[in-house]
Amino acid sequence: MPYADLRAYMDRLEKEGDLKRIKTEVDWNLELGAIMRRANDLREPALLFEKIKGYPSDYKVLANLVGASKPNVFARVCLSLELPVNTPAPEIIEEIVRRFEHPVKPVLVDKGPCKENIIKGDAINLLKLPVPHFRGYDGGRFIGTWHTDITRDPDSGWVNWGMYRHMVHDGRSIGWLANPGQHGPGMYYRRYEAKGEAMPMAVVIGTDPACASASMSLVASGVNEVDLAGGLRGEPVQLVKCETIDLEVPATAEIVLEGEVLPGERRPEGPFGEYAGYFASDKGLQPVFRVNCVTHRNQPILPVSTPGKPFDDTTFVYSLYGSAALTMELRKMGFPFKSVYLTPSMMAVIISAKETYPGYVHTLSSAIWGTKVGVYRPVVIVVGDDVDVTNMDEVMWALTTRVHPVRDIHVKKRAPSHALFPFLSPEERATHTGAAVCYDATFPFEWKENTPRIADFEHAWPEEIQNLVLSRWKEYGFK
Repeated sequence: MPYADLRAYMDRLEKEGDLKRIKTEVDWNLELGAIMRRANDLREPALLFEKIKGYPSDYKVLANLVGASKPNVFARVCLSLELPVNTPAPEIIEEIVRRFEHPVKPVLVDKGPCKENIIKGDAINLLKLPVPHFRGYDGGRFIGTWHTDITRDPDSGWVNWGMYRHMVHDGRSIGWLANPGQHGPGMYYRRYEAKGEAMPMAVVIGTDPACASASMSLVASGVNEVDLAGGLRGEPVQLVKCETIDLEVPATAEIVLEGEVLPGERRPEGPFGEYAGYFASDKGLQPVFRVNCVTHRNQPILPVSTPGKPFDDTTFVYSLYGSAALTMELRKMGFPFKSVYLTPSMMAVIISAKETYPGYVHTLSSAIWGTKVGVYRPVVIVVGDDVDVTNMDEVMWALTTRVHPVRDIHVKKRAPSHALFPFLSPEERATHTGAAVCYDATFPFEWKENTPRIADFEHAWPEEIQNLVLSRWKEYGFK
């Protein structure tokens, strides 16, 4: 059975011994963020902070909910998908692809737990929620770090689910990191602000893991992420109508913020530690989301994430779900390849393929940069089909033994870029332009029979010897 809500997933984590309740009083100002980052570094369980300084015990914060685990770094992601905790990354990606290829439409219900408390107008104060100030360099308290932003295209009716960070400005307004190349922000700039209109938006915090994961799936424009969430669950997502805007939200969400983004309004936002592992973008002017209604469950739980180095919840989900989305896109286009992996740093796409004709690497990298997933991935690494793209030791081996320093490094100038890329100059950051590179870690097509032979167990011994050794492995005294 799929998880009915966030709390059902928490129950599963606790049953598996992968949830730790922090009963000691913790300060929302820096202390909480430092604890969750240290716990992430050590691959500790997910954390439920039950006593936040200055807040009633009814309000809790959930951290590291799909973060790094022991012994498999992706174990919590596996649990979120109800897979065995030792499932390898390539199998997780293929399972996500399989579920995405069988989307399930949502159903509309009359009521849900997210309506247990309804607050409107001047009674709203977002800081009544235990919103953390995670790190000293952060520009403020961030309420949107693990959530779903819901918007509707007024022309086509397409509803987009995305995840874009939100910094609290005051009790009724929050910032919105809105890069023009992303789906939700693109709707705002082109469909609403260009016409001088406000855009309705709902910020949904604390859903079952399928909804949050689908929001980060990086699928192509026009795809309804709520249908993909249904595919991940194997059952429809139950939606309920908002109180003040014409949008529907998951009925079992912990917290829902309803409001609008006004045309032309900007306020300073950021900085914030991000997925690449840096505070790469300075404080900048960004659109503002004005909150007109808050609904929440009794004893609401606020899930949070702190991207950075080493990588955590958002980067793991983006990595695996982005890999699945890119796999689907390239297969639709008919490109032959074995497997693809978006690294947790979000900066590189690694793809394994045979060079089917001279220059095929150029075709493949151009196709990747033309997709929703690839447009903001400045590094493409193409390796042979003998390399496991999720094994960084193998990838580094291919990079350092197959890339010719002159022939095999291909630079694309003035490529689309993102302000969060740490290597950009101030001028590039301001214009959203930069560069991209493809590393060709395959042997040239023309070499054919002259390709160097690989010296490993799989390639250097006859198949019958390999089978003999594998069949007698325990007999040799190995486990």
